[in-house]
Parts: sequence; structure tokens; C-alpha cells
Amino acid sequence: MAGASKQVDMRGKTCLVTGVGSPVGREVAKRLAGMGAVVVLGSHDFGQVEVARSAIIGAHPSAMVDPHTLDLSKRLSISDFVGAFKERHERLDVIVNVIHRSSRTKIEADLGTELTWMANVLGPYMLIERLLEVLRASTPTRVIQVVSPYAGGLDLSDTDFDTRTYSGLKAYRQSMQAARLLAYGLSTNYAIHGIQACACVPGVIRGDPGANFLSLLMAKQPAAAAEGPVWLASAPEAGTLTGKLFLGKKEIKDKLRDAGDVQTLWHTLGVQANQAVL
Repeated sequence: MAGASKQVDMRGKTCLVTGVGSPVGREVAKRLAGMGAVVVLGSHDFGQVEVARSAIIGAHPSAMVDPHTLDLSKRLSISDFVGAFKERHERLDVIVNVIHRSSRTKIEADLGTELTWMANVLGPYMLIERLLEVLRASTPTRVIQVVSPYAGGLDLSDTDFDTRTYSGLKAYRQSMQAARLLAYGLSTNYAIHGIQACACVPGVIRGDPGANFLSLLMAKQPAAAAEGPVWLASAPEAGTLTGKLFLGKKEIKDKLRDAGDVQTLWHTLGVQANQAVL
């Protein structure tokens, strides 16, 4: 198709794509598998993982895919997945976190953590931390945070809406801002390990909880929305990019970026993750 990502040889690479229950996640996984990568599929809904696996094998019969249940809102699921991953794979070259969970009502995940925060922010942080040894052994490695354009309202003193009135939209938007900041924190704190991290807004996608009716009229199809994340995950020229925000393949300025917030978020997630194992 016109404007499609240049086909890159990804043979010998292992890629983890979370959120394959979303159309964009499925498309990213399919593209990377078509380039020859071993693609590990993860979603909280294993039925959707099987849908993604079937779509990939249908398009690329010889594709190497490894399907898993990976519920980033549950600490035990993260631990189980990491254990299974380490048994099956010796390297991990790319993580594409497709951040997309939301809830209209407040739901408490493990240890009282609000579900949207856990699934979209703390869960991905814990996943990366627990895979750090494998990532370091596979350098250079890339982490791509695929996020919604609808971000803002981050309150790092009340990430679980314990003192604020809960709003599903507000929880979703704050998680998207934090997911961007997590990419910047990864790029700063893990550069020494050869890990690069960027955030990517694929555009407005149908089903995005933050989108209004007018914006949905111009929503991208999954094939077009996957272009940016796939490029960041595979293109040689993207191999030096880190700590940046992209709209598709174009670098853009993040007006919500604040160095103090990045540092505070990193500390907050460290505390929250450690509480999980006490």
C-alpha cells in the first residue's frame, strides 16, 4: 500500500506485542511476524490472542508466533507470563505496549490499585522491570509505548482516584499521559543498558474512549495506524531514537512533558511495584 512501512528483515529478532486484543495491536503483531520476527502475543483476553494468532497465520502461514494470556492489571499474570517467556525465549529485542484499557466505573485491581492505572501504567512498568535481564542481554533493544492522543490530568498524588471523584475518561486520559512519561523515564534510566524507548500516537482510532464523534469520523484504519509503531520497532533509521514522542512517523513536541513529573512518576511506580511484593 502507499506509504506503507519499508519491509525490514526481522529474522532472528523476538518481539513482544501486548494489547493484541486491540485492532492496532493485532496489526502491529501481524506486520512484525510478516518481517520474520518471532512475535510473542499478549492480552488479558486469551480469546482475542487466538484471534490475533489466527489472523497472523492466515496472512503468513510460516509465521512464528507464541500466544499468551498477559493481563497487565494482575500482578500474578505478569509473573506467570515472565516465567513462561524466560523458559521459551533467550532474547527480547522489541516490546510494543499497546496501551488501551479503560473502565467507566472504578474497579480495584490487585492490592486496591485502580484498574486503568494498573493495566496501562504500573503493569507495563512491572513487566519491563521483570524482563530487564533479558532486555539487557539482547541489546540494542527498543520499547514502544503506543498511546492515545487524549492525554492529560495526571495527578501523581492520587493515581487511584482515592480522593478525587472517579471518572473513566479522566482515569484513561491520566494513564495515557503517564504512559508517555514512562517512555521518557525508560529512555533516561535504561539508556546505560542499551534500551531505547519512545511513545507513539498512531492517530485517532475507532473505539478510543477519549475520542468524540467528530474525531471518529476521521479515525484511521488499523493498517494505517500501525505504520508508526511498526516503523519505530523495526526500521534501522529508528534505531537511534529514544525519549521522543511520535505522531505516526513524525516526531512531535509533547506539551505534557515535564522532567519533574517523569522523575516523580518513576519513583511512584517503583514504590507501587515494591508494595506488590511485600
